[in-house]
Amino acid sequence: MEISEMIGLKRKKKTAATENAGAVKTCEVCVAVDYPQQGEKITTPCYTFRVGATGDPERVEISIEQGPWQSCRHSAGYWWYDWSGYTSGRYQAVVKAWARDGRAVTCEPRDFQVAGGKRKTAKNA
Repeated sequence: MEISEMIGLKRKKKTAATENAGAVKTCEVCVAVDYPQQGEKITTPCYTFRVGATGDPERVEISIEQGPWQSCRHSAGYWWYDWSGYTSGRYQAVVKAWARDGRAVTCEPRDFQVAGGKRKTAKNA
C-alpha cells in the first residue's frame, strides 16, 4: 500500500490556534503497515516490516502479537522494523505514529503468517 492510499485510513487531526491572529493550523498523521500485506505468508528467517506514514510523525513504533512497542527506523521515506527469531504461526502487527504534539495514532491491525520456521509452543511462544 502506498502512502497516497493510506489517506483514507485511520487519521488524527489537531486544530490549534496559533499565536498569530488566531489562525488555525491542522496537523494530520496517518500510519499503516505496508508490508507484510494482509494475509501474507513470511517464509524467511528474518523479515523487515515497511510502514508508511504521512504528516511527518516524530516517531513510529510497532507491536507484534500485543508485545512491547518497538521503535522503527526512518529511511527513504518509510519507517522500517527488522524482525527475527520468530516461530511458525499466525501473527498480528499494529503500528503507532507519534505526532510532534505528543498525540499517538494507531493503525488497523495487520494479520500475517510465518511458515517454515519452528512451531509455536508454550515453551517458545
